[in-house]
Amino acid sequence: MTEAWDRLRAIMGEPVYTPARVPWQLAPAGLGVQLPSDYRAFVDLYGAVNLNGEWGVRSPTERSQVAGSPGGMAGWRFETDSEFREQVEGEDEFWDQERTPVFPDPGGLLPWGMNSNHNYCCWLTTDPNPEHWPVAVFCDFGGVDDGELDRFDGGFAEFVATVLSGGYAHEDKLLVRPDPEEWGPQPARPLWTPAYDWTGKDWGAEWGITWYQPTGSTEMPWTR
Repeated sequence: MTEAWDRLRAIMGEPVYTPARVPWQLAPAGLGVQLPSDYRAFVDLYGAVNLNGEWGVRSPTERSQVAGSPGGMAGWRFETDSEFREQVEGEDEFWDQERTPVFPDPGGLLPWGMNSNHNYCCWLTTDPNPEHWPVAVFCDFGGVDDGELDRFDGGFAEFVATVLSGGYAHEDKLLVRPDPEEWGPQPARPLWTPAYDWTGKDWGAEWGITWYQPTGSTEMPWTR
């Protein structure tokens, strides 16, 4: 496993719960590709999570999450090729480019996370080897030129570790940290909270966690 994954794991800590394992062997047939190994290792250890209570890292789930979706790996492909494609193509008129490809189109965006402001974190599936997929954020961050994705020259684990360690230029936007001078004092939040796993089990419910609802504390009893 990569050095970036080891760094991310050290930042996150070790969970006290064990999410259901994802049958990754189903990905090539259901999704159309295998997913990067650092992402698979992350989901195997943590399941889906919410970072700062605002930025969700998804996990495949056997349950259908969208009307008409088959669920499972095929469901991820369905949601990307329908809901996500609709959102991206709906923004094209504001972008200085002809078209933003969406997976399963060649080199298309494959989303793996989204925050509460609908900024999507994606892989750019530009290489036949998923270990070489860089990250791009489909966003409306200030300082990112219209018509450009915010591209990151690194993979999933390196990107998440960079954001959580303060090395990403748009960290506050991605983690949705309001300016206290504008919005007033904000309640404390933990670095991350558990969400669901492959079976759809909501691990956050074990600690009374609800997405978007600050806990008022930075403590993380779901870690060792």
